[in-house]
Amino acid sequence: MLRDRPQSSNGTNTTDVSDDETSDGISYEIPLESDFISSEVSDAHKPLYGAVEGGLVLDTVARKMTAGDFEPLRCLGKGTYGTVLLVKQRATGKLYAQKQFKKAYLTVHKKLVEQTKTERAILESVNRHPFVVKLFYAFQDHEKLYLILEYAQGGELFTHLAQERMFTEDVASFYMAEMVLALDHLHRTLGVVYRDLKPENCLLDAEGHLLLTDFGLSKVAVDGEQCKSILGTVEYMAPEIVLGLKYSFTVDWWSLGALGFDLLTGSPPFQANNHAKILEKITKSKLVMPYFLGPDAKDLLTRLLRKEPNKRLGANMPKDMLTIKKHRFFRKIDWVALAKRELEPPIRPLITDPELAENFADEFTDLALSPVLTNKDPWSAMSDSATGDNPFGGFSYVASPSLLEGKAFLF
Repeated sequence: MLRDRPQSSNGTNTTDVSDDETSDGISYEIPLESDFISSEVSDAHKPLYGAVEGGLVLDTVARKMTAGDFEPLRCLGKGTYGTVLLVKQRATGKLYAQKQFKKAYLTVHKKLVEQTKTERAILESVNRHPFVVKLFYAFQDHEKLYLILEYAQGGELFTHLAQERMFTEDVASFYMAEMVLALDHLHRTLGVVYRDLKPENCLLDAEGHLLLTDFGLSKVAVDGEQCKSILGTVEYMAPEIVLGLKYSFTVDWWSLGALGFDLLTGSPPFQANNHAKILEKITKSKLVMPYFLGPDAKDLLTRLLRKEPNKRLGANMPKDMLTIKKHRFFRKIDWVALAKRELEPPIRPLITDPELAENFADEFTDLALSPVLTNKDPWSAMSDSATGDNPFGGFSYVASPSLLEGKAFLF
């Protein structure tokens, strides 16, 4: 989720580190190639769902999807350049998470335009995985870009971890197993390096299953290409990223180890009172395991948190995937049943009223909402075609009818 992470108990500020420190004031325009309407929107469905720019067809009358089609209910998260709101679609009464970005802020920060484009494209590609948040619509107006996403009623794993202080090995192994399946799919099927695995980006649905979210820092590694950008959240950042070396999918397996350590102990493996010292520890300090961790957890975390990428568990795929699935830390996991969402999650979120967003932090849900400015003419919003004045052409998206109607996963 979007969040400028508050200072942790050790006084460390855990905001993201980017290689974009010098980009302020640079106008950077990237046209998206074209609007996307899922190929699954067949002729038989066109009376219900039309191929209009981010739009929905109701009663066979086509109109553009706009912010006015959604009633804001609560704030779910807020970051430097974006906000996530809980919204209700006026036409259907369905609840969604609406992620919105201010165009003015994006266009003067070079990397943010790329990141927004990447996030939208990856969400479109991964829309049917059971442990990744789903994208239903994307559209824009003069001021903002909007992503209409699956509403994860269980809130952030971060919130549940803060309440429990640390998880048992059974709880941690369940959620780490769902992360393993999500990361493997991103790597193997889409060629995506996630780069931002942390408790705040792991949401829970109403049943308690994991939903990976926030792909703004992800990178599509085309034809095995390696990355070099310094991106991520410092506590979960792999040594090769810190050192400015080229890297690939193995950074996500380090982050899985760091996040697993956090889940099992209540804090990431390398801590200090400022970013520079944390980064130094990540590259130089020896991993120290708390006495109370079991041998299976210690063995798995040690293998994931190897500083040399080529020696890290996850570097030798697909062989290492078999090693992970057969590891004793995951001995209670039936991987086939897990992939079908047939295993009962260890955390069952308490939900009395989905509209109250009870599992999200009060620091966000208590924020006042700004009024939605709607156009009298629904077709008067900025065209979604790429022009010199609109670097966000092609941003719009409509999911397939089967996804909008909540049909089964294709996984």
